[in-house]
Amino acid sequence: NIYNSKRKGKTMALLNQPTNLNYLNPVAFETNILRIPGVSYFCQRITIPGLSMNNVLQPNPFAPIPVEGDHIAFEDLTISFIVDEDLTNYLEIYNWMVSIGYPESHAQYNQDTPVKSDCNIIILTNKSNPNFSITFKDIFPTILGTLPFDTNATSIDPIVCDATFKYTGAFTI
Repeated sequence: NIYNSKRKGKTMALLNQPTNLNYLNPVAFETNILRIPGVSYFCQRITIPGLSMNNVLQPNPFAPIPVEGDHIAFEDLTISFIVDEDLTNYLEIYNWMVSIGYPESHAQYNQDTPVKSDCNIIILTNKSNPNFSITFKDIFPTILGTLPFDTNATSIDPIVCDATFKYTGAFTI
């Protein structure tokens, strides 16, 4: 039995123990989005996109056999940020989207500003030291969430807005 075998005086169970017992801290991150620095500063939540592999089935006379795929699909990048009272960070994304989509006239398209921007997320250790950098190339906004105002609110919590971005290719860690 592999679990009972000895290797250099230790059982295999002891050799398979993790070397780092610290968990990933959900509040230990920094964002840097070149085109929208106000959103980066007020960022409350960022969701690292999931990825999936396409489903390939090998024909079989009885039941198809699943095999590893050959294409990866990446989900969108989603950011939640506190909106400042001057709407500065909200307008960063709003104006970006207007310059891409020019909803009223072709004159709204701004050739002087880049359509895409890079995004870096720094994951920190529990001692606030940089541990990983996640880089997204050529992000651009596709959804800018709502700004909910409510006179029935029982507490004055800041308004948090969600923004969704597409990006070129894969992200790197």
